[in-house]
Amino acid sequence: MRLILVLIVFCLLLTSCVAQTRPQSVENTSVNLSNEDENYSIKLKSIQTERQNLAQEYRQSAHKKTILEKARKIFIDSIYHDIFPAWYGTDWDFYGTTETPKEGKIACGYYVTTVLRDAGVKVQRVSLAQQASENIIKSLTTAPFIKRFHNAKIENFVADVKNQGEGLYVVGLDVHVGFILHDGNEVWFIHSSYGEPSEVIKEKALESPILSSSKYRVLGKISADNQFILKWLNQTSIPTIR
Repeated sequence: MRLILVLIVFCLLLTSCVAQTRPQSVENTSVNLSNEDENYSIKLKSIQTERQNLAQEYRQSAHKKTILEKARKIFIDSIYHDIFPAWYGTDWDFYGTTETPKEGKIACGYYVTTVLRDAGVKVQRVSLAQQASENIIKSLTTAPFIKRFHNAKIENFVADVKNQGEGLYVVGLDVHVGFILHDGNEVWFIHSSYGEPSEVIKEKALESPILSSSKYRVLGKISADNQFILKWLNQTSIPTIR
């Protein structure tokens, strides 16, 4: 009887410990997510303010080419340093449409259009995300800034990106779409990956299994297109090519 009583008391104590620790863990996670959301919103507002100031400066300046180059750099830096990192680790799903980093899941097309939307590009987030990758690119930029690669070795593809120079690209594959970023040193592939680890990742383009295995690649260097940068500056709506 004494042994039974001891066991009952032990089980009650163990249950009490578990009940006390679980709510604390959930509460801490919630606070962290809330802080991340708030930080992301602050960054987006900062990008918006900087874009507005640049747009006004462009309209008033006699040195428009200089302002345009400044705008191009800020556009790339804002996406690379502020928006991309917030999304790393967000789960991928074929039907994912989340608009909040690290909450819910996001498909590759929605990742591209949401990043651009959050940066201040006036895209039709949903309809553009649902298009074939080549139509996504053709909606954003024009023929002089688009290159196509058929059965090209990944080494040749990356070498071509390096020859084109630093900047932000959108790349369409057989069944996938994402970003290419050439930072002046390395060429990165940033995308919501359907392969392991099935989340938004940044990886070296040369080492990406998805990028390497695609037979067809279409590459649009959006940051090199002055008309695209001006649309970003002036908040001009970009229609979706279907």
